[in-house]
Amino acid sequence: MLIDITKEFRKYSKHCHSLKRIIQETESSFEEINNSIQLVDEIKEDLLKTGINQLRPKLEQSPTILVFGQNCRAKASFVNTFLGQNILPSFSSKWRCVTFIYGHTKNIHLTLGHEIEIVERLQAHEKSWTTIPDGDLQRGDNECLLEYCPSLEVELPHIVLKENVKLMVPPDCPPEQLTETLYKYVENVLPIVVYTTSEGVLSDANIQEIRKLKDIYKVPFLVFSVWNGETKTCSTESLTESEQHSLEPENDHEFRNLQNLRDQLIRLGLISDNENVKTVNKGERKSHCLECSLDTLISDKSVNEDFLSHIKNVLRYTVLRLAAKLSEVHNKCLRQFILSAFDMAREIQITPKRIEYAQKVELQLYETLMNIACEQQEEIAVIIQRTLLDMKSNVAEVLEGYNENVTLNRTAKTVTMEIQQLVLSRLNTSVATQIVQSVGCLHESFTGTLQRCLESLEKNCHELEGSVSASDAVRQIVSAAYNIDLNSSSSFSIVHSLMDRLKTLLSTFALPWSSGGQVQCHFQWQLQVATNMIDKLSAYKLAKTISVQFKEHIKSSHESFQSAIRLLEHQLSGQLEQTEEQRIAIRKRHAPRFARLTLESTSLCDLIRYGMPKQLKEIGRGQYGVVSACEPWAGINPCAFKSVVPPDDRHWNDLAMEFFYTRTIPEHPRIVKLRGSVIDYSYGGGTTPAVLLIMERMTRDLYCGLRCGLSWHVRLRIAIDVIEGIRYLHSQGLVHRDIKLKNVLLDARDRAKLTDFGFCIPEAMMSGSIVGTPVHMAPELLSGRYDSKVDVYAFGILFWYICAGQVRLPTHFDQFQNKEQLWNSVRRGMRPECLPNFEVACWNLMEQCWAADPTERPLLGHVQPQLEEIYNSVKNKTFEKLGSSTKTPT
Repeated sequence: MLIDITKEFRKYSKHCHSLKRIIQETESSFEEINNSIQLVDEIKEDLLKTGINQLRPKLEQSPTILVFGQNCRAKASFVNTFLGQNILPSFSSKWRCVTFIYGHTKNIHLTLGHEIEIVERLQAHEKSWTTIPDGDLQRGDNECLLEYCPSLEVELPHIVLKENVKLMVPPDCPPEQLTETLYKYVENVLPIVVYTTSEGVLSDANIQEIRKLKDIYKVPFLVFSVWNGETKTCSTESLTESEQHSLEPENDHEFRNLQNLRDQLIRLGLISDNENVKTVNKGERKSHCLECSLDTLISDKSVNEDFLSHIKNVLRYTVLRLAAKLSEVHNKCLRQFILSAFDMAREIQITPKRIEYAQKVELQLYETLMNIACEQQEEIAVIIQRTLLDMKSNVAEVLEGYNENVTLNRTAKTVTMEIQQLVLSRLNTSVATQIVQSVGCLHESFTGTLQRCLESLEKNCHELEGSVSASDAVRQIVSAAYNIDLNSSSSFSIVHSLMDRLKTLLSTFALPWSSGGQVQCHFQWQLQVATNMIDKLSAYKLAKTISVQFKEHIKSSHESFQSAIRLLEHQLSGQLEQTEEQRIAIRKRHAPRFARLTLESTSLCDLIRYGMPKQLKEIGRGQYGVVSACEPWAGINPCAFKSVVPPDDRHWNDLAMEFFYTRTIPEHPRIVKLRGSVIDYSYGGGTTPAVLLIMERMTRDLYCGLRCGLSWHVRLRIAIDVIEGIRYLHSQGLVHRDIKLKNVLLDARDRAKLTDFGFCIPEAMMSGSIVGTPVHMAPELLSGRYDSKVDVYAFGILFWYICAGQVRLPTHFDQFQNKEQLWNSVRRGMRPECLPNFEVACWNLMEQCWAADPTERPLLGHVQPQLEEIYNSVKNKTFEKLGSSTKTPT
């Protein structure tokens, strides 16, 4: 048992070492990100808030078995059983804190805080000892646990303690002092809590203590039941039948006590009530193990097996929790990188289109307003003429209310100018209202979307501050006719311009007072003044003045816009270059690095949970790995794994990205789901680790299926399955980039699933690298600029094989000596030949899929209905043929 426990602690230590290494590399990556001038601050801030710095201290905690209990007798029984010697006295009380650590020789001394040794003569120093003397264990009357109470530290050459494991018996104390006492004596440890009992029932004080301990440590407990306060380690195999029979009443009493304790723990909610009690028939020693997901109750008769199981569970739970947290950090960072790359790619693509859109719409607005200014000059003249005639026929109405306010001391000149103002205001209102009605509709049709587009472009352009922006220029273009402000002298206003022009014209008129003499400003005189003013105004001259000024303002604003948009475009082009540099840094450096860390941390989680998969036989080899059948793993049966040995960092990164994309693809019936991964560091003598990617085992691939012969309707069904799989990948933002026969796997019912996502990647992360299988590669792949349409092309070639029902290369492709010759011919338009057995609908579909221009290839949502129509037609013909062959001749 001790050997097995030692192995578990060694395994835990090994896992902690791996986690420390991964954390160190993660912190190094974070440091690089923090020092990078390329990544934007928002990305840095999100990534640096992961809380990874909280994980390292937990890995530094040494495993410590903490022994609590009803009394010192019960605790001594467990410690003596575990250490295999009677190191603690069975009958004693009021112990100080006792800690067992590893030492080459047996030794004992007093310490304060496990650091300061107290030089004091102990009873154990006076003579050789097997059991620690009571006098050394017991606290003195003047020793207070919370103030001054030395601990007893015992060094033993024990195999378990050698693995940096401590065994600690905290001192007894009242429940209200328990938290402070443990904080003083027990700190920075990984607790493995054992609560020992020597009675068949827990007292209220015991229950209160257990609840306090669970609040403090929040880990599974081992409840250890001791019969009569001591452990009987002798075997019954050497006893006679009568001697064994004499033990039966004692064993029955022990069983009842243990059962009573179990029932009490269930009532208290400390263990589950659905646990099985392991019993053996009478005449044999009874072993009772009551296990639960949180706590375990065992007797001293089953301590070997069940204590090992408890330690294994606690250590595995601890390291798995840390590894899972680390994996969560890595996955979060990698997702952030990919989303940022998507945003950057979208910004790079859409910003030039936004600028182009803004220029186009502003030009339309400018031309429309200029046309309005030209076309409506005649209309404005008519409006002015009609208004003047209306005013002339109703002069009294124009002056309505004015005569009442005229005072005797006002001069004729003053009154005349006020009347002039009334005439102009009436005229301005009519003309301005008409122009606003003419161009007001342009506000929503042009400026609404245009303004939002320009404001989004200008949002991050700080260099534009202090200068006229493009959005301001657009506002000025329409302000001439739309934003008329009679109270603002600073803004441009047709009303103000018109009034200035009218005042200029009226200044040449012969005013009534110019002949000299005193003039009576009576009402008739006012009517005459107003009538003379109206008669002197020329409608056509005024209309022309308004139109010219309107055009000049629009033209000036248009030129301001063009200047502002050039400045904006120049600054945005610089920002887009920086954005592209950031995207390249994410794609080539940061994302692959975190993908590799994700692979390591997640693989460690899978190793802890399910162990190393055991190979049964090799079932296939590919360019990048060996596929083997394995024993059931993580509940997967049948199961297989692909073993990949990355030769360098580039292949490691590619594999890590494949792992991330494949594992994050949600469950789909047309995709082979990656169930887990494990890194075998012992492969190749530990020099070149192998990555095992575990997945469900399929029957065969499509290549083997076609060689063995598949019926036509089955092949069509496979083609539909492949299309469904590709469409699902594209819906997840992924491009497969390597659709071919060997990457289509078949199950026992010959239903297809896509696999091997070694080249699978989001469109935003694509770097233009030339990847794939030459025969299935679209011509644009060679240019380095491509998108998801390469999968449509590859399906067209795959469909040719499906329709041909064989795996031989097309004759057109079989004549080339190397892939360069093949690619050159494909670029020039060469495609597989049409075989005699091809249906017209199938051949047309192939030609559509492998069109040279990617934009001419059909959407997969259009391809699938065509395939289903062909499939249903073939299926119906097959049924009709079978039906006619079964008819009995009459």
